[in-house]
Amino acid sequence: MGIRQNLKLWENNVTHIDENGDMVTERVPRVLPPNPWKVMRMLSAENYMFFFMGLAAWTADGYDFNAVNLVTTQLSATYHKPLTDITLSITLTLLFRSVGAAIIGIASDMYGRKWPMIVDLYILAVLQVGTAYAPTYAAFIGVRVLFGIAMGGIWGLSAAMALENMPVEARGLFSGILQQGYSMGYLIAAVINIVAVPHASEGYKIIFHVGAGFTGLVAIVQMFIPESRLFRAPENPEERPKSGTRIKMFVKDLKLAARQYWKMFLYCILLSAVFNWMSHGAQDMYSTYMKVQKGFSNTNASRATIVGQCGAVIGGAVCGYYSQFIGRRLTVVIAVCFGLCMIPLWTLPSAWGSLAAGNFFVQFAVNGAWGVMPVLLNEYAPPQFRGVFPGTVYQIGNMLSAPAAQIQTVSASGWIVNGKPNYSQVMTIVLCIVFAAVGVVTACGQERLGSHFELVKRAGAEENIQKEMKENCNNVGMR
Repeated sequence: MGIRQNLKLWENNVTHIDENGDMVTERVPRVLPPNPWKVMRMLSAENYMFFFMGLAAWTADGYDFNAVNLVTTQLSATYHKPLTDITLSITLTLLFRSVGAAIIGIASDMYGRKWPMIVDLYILAVLQVGTAYAPTYAAFIGVRVLFGIAMGGIWGLSAAMALENMPVEARGLFSGILQQGYSMGYLIAAVINIVAVPHASEGYKIIFHVGAGFTGLVAIVQMFIPESRLFRAPENPEERPKSGTRIKMFVKDLKLAARQYWKMFLYCILLSAVFNWMSHGAQDMYSTYMKVQKGFSNTNASRATIVGQCGAVIGGAVCGYYSQFIGRRLTVVIAVCFGLCMIPLWTLPSAWGSLAAGNFFVQFAVNGAWGVMPVLLNEYAPPQFRGVFPGTVYQIGNMLSAPAAQIQTVSASGWIVNGKPNYSQVMTIVLCIVFAAVGVVTACGQERLGSHFELVKRAGAEENIQKEMKENCNNVGMR
């Protein structure tokens, strides 16, 4: 379908993989979703196991990234650098995440979800310790660059592992919950910043110690979890193809997917870019804005962050659930329209309670829209490459949004009002633009609600290899 037809959001025209494994386009009637508790009962114990492992990994990732955002002022004092230099580390982390997404994603599509995830988590734990003890500013920047590469591999694997192992009807709700792992990580980091940082003998470094321990613990637990179902197909060892044959078939599938999905790949990069501008524009500088412009203490700024992240978690679950009813794209459009209405409450008041309420509703909208993204990108992706495709487009979008914190800091620092950087006006302008952009770009895409991507064999699957080998043998015999 063309863009004009896609924009008719009220018609719910869907292009998806049906229950027979065929790609079809049809108009799907909107039916009320079952009670959320009924949806939750659809999952087996194994479904929940994979979901919670994906959620735990993404939560650890969210904690690790946002730890720096919460202690930017302390890092500025430690390295005797202005805040603009410290936020450069955030920019560089985002820039290099796409590299890790491509490397780890390809490994997960070829070898399975489990071990690429474990290795990546252990690397992140080590780099969290490195962040705490970087002796110089240059070393700190170098560690955060490496951290960005490692961090890039987590989201795609988490989403693929969680969603490919659960019923189609439950994916909307659990996509919304899964995406809020990032907010849960931010929330945990904010709590540590309030409870532990002021009282720890090493000060802000404790936030990185906890992050390293948390991430390492997730990796340890992952070692005792079986491989994702898609990669557990029984094989006869005598018929198992050689490694070279497997790689050849994998590359063949990858080239075919590249030819068929390159336009979708570019669209998803644009979609991810505007989504990431939305989240980073609303979150990265919020703690600094509350402390520097509004004059609140580190504790009260962190408390407002916690209130906002509570809104984020609720918004993701609610919007994810209803996306199974009204469609992924219309859910996003409604969420960003609500967010636009909440911006004045987010920036205009001076009282802590009003600002915290504004943050709650803005984060509800931002993460409500984001709650749809894990399942939306998995539905858009080539079904054999749901490790590398969603993760890579997501992280390239992150890369394109990397300057968000830096641009907001520089703009606010150059726009002084009452002797303080004008973060409120800068953040208002940014969010108005990106909320509108998210709504328009999302509406232009296809609806793929209810796609049965789990029915498609993985890239380089043994069945495909054996079929290829038989065809080659037949061709040789005919000669």
